[in-house]
Amino acid sequence: MENLLTVKETAEILKVKKNTVYEMIKRGDVKASKLGKQLRIRKEDLDYYIQYGKQAGMSEMTGTKEVIFKEEKSFGQNEDRIILCGQDLVLDLLADRLNRILDGVSVLRSYKGSYNGLYAMYQGEVDMATAHLWHGKTNSYNIPYISGMLPGMDVVVLHLLKRKEGFYVKKGNPKKIRDFQDLRRPDVTIVNREPGSGVRVLLDEKLRVYGIRPLEVSGYDHVVNSHLEAAAAVNRGEADVALGSEKHSRSVEGIDFLFVQNESYDLIIRKEDFEKELYQKMVSVIRSEDYRKEVEGLGGYDTTDMGKIIYRD
Repeated sequence: MENLLTVKETAEILKVKKNTVYEMIKRGDVKASKLGKQLRIRKEDLDYYIQYGKQAGMSEMTGTKEVIFKEEKSFGQNEDRIILCGQDLVLDLLADRLNRILDGVSVLRSYKGSYNGLYAMYQGEVDMATAHLWHGKTNSYNIPYISGMLPGMDVVVLHLLKRKEGFYVKKGNPKKIRDFQDLRRPDVTIVNREPGSGVRVLLDEKLRVYGIRPLEVSGYDHVVNSHLEAAAAVNRGEADVALGSEKHSRSVEGIDFLFVQNESYDLIIRKEDFEKELYQKMVSVIRSEDYRKEVEGLGGYDTTDMGKIIYRD
């Protein structure tokens, strides 16, 4: 018999409120079936969402979500909805709060990674994007990429939070991995993330800084689409190491986390939008004590300076 979950059980697994799960079902992010008057979610479908759904935009499961964004969304033509782009769960919490307070406007989610999210913003496919892109030459996050990828666009950048990035290794670190130089060792195999994700940019930039060619790294072309899948691959022995966030390493038994650096996760908004009332309401939510406490309750986030403007054209 299939393992079926209630909405409450699904919310507990995802660490969100039940209303958020209902919104996810309504948007087609997660499949659900009715048994009598009750909704049930297959555990298999939820696992798919956790591992692949955010990155794929659920296009494989619904065949529609990304098409809707590309064909129907054109910046400035849909005043009844705004699209918030990024993969972190804190954005789902933010969208859920906004959908409860905004009249006549729906906040939708796009789950593209950092680099692809900025590109989608430039193309007018999304209204706001988030990024955690490390720039090796300046040892800074996001601003160098924003300036280069959004030409001719005045923006406001709001800081959301900081996360710890590092290596996932097997418990006890049997390969004694310490830094990026170890990735060129012939006895070390990695599992990589998809191009455009913040983790992939971090790895590629670190390899460049250390003078390591991708061809020297065993497993460089072994690509997965989420932090959890990367950690799980290391746990199963398919790789010796992967790069990811500390928070997700806690979800996989048998994994140790080796800290590399703190990353800045920031929200990019068009300057002309930032002055609008509904965006100001969003900023108020981000700066609110209730939202900050909800994010901190998830664990693994540093919310110091959440909502602070760190860049403005």
